[in-house]
Amino acid sequence: MKMKLFVALVIICWTGAVYGQSPKTMSIKVFFSNEKLNPNIDDCNKVFPVTRTIPKTSAVAKAALEELFKGVTKDEEAKGYGSIPTAESNGILKSLNVKNGAAYVNFTNRVLEQMGTATTSCGGGQYFGMIEKTLTQFPTIKRVYYAVEGNTNEFYEWVQVGECPHGRHCRSTNFK
Repeated sequence: MKMKLFVALVIICWTGAVYGQSPKTMSIKVFFSNEKLNPNIDDCNKVFPVTRTIPKTSAVAKAALEELFKGVTKDEEAKGYGSIPTAESNGILKSLNVKNGAAYVNFTNRVLEQMGTATTSCGGGQYFGMIEKTLTQFPTIKRVYYAVEGNTNEFYEWVQVGECPHGRHCRSTNFK
């Protein structure tokens, strides 16, 4: 009788574990600046990883950018991490296309209005350092290119580079 009760209890626990599971998750890294690890932000491009747990997805690079744009948590902030202010990053990502080792980040026009400090040398180093390190953690991404509404020249003029300097990577079709 004790054995039957034990077997029944094991079956009930196993059934609850199988059918009561939460959605599968995965860990990713999101890169932020950190005043404690980079005192006085001596190197504007230097960023550091934090690990986030997100729902499992096949669009992991886009999910990582979305986590980046959520900003730091209170706990991360207490450890010295800093991020793109969520008020500035809200609604700026139009699309992300990954192909042939490159990530094509297509921003909405909101990026021009909301991320004014991204055009300063140190601000740009921090913002784009966070984005690029977050994306290049994935083995399928070696380089990152940017556009605003599919227009690379608009992006590169905004960040004071001039016309897109990346040849074939400047085609608007890469950002669709």
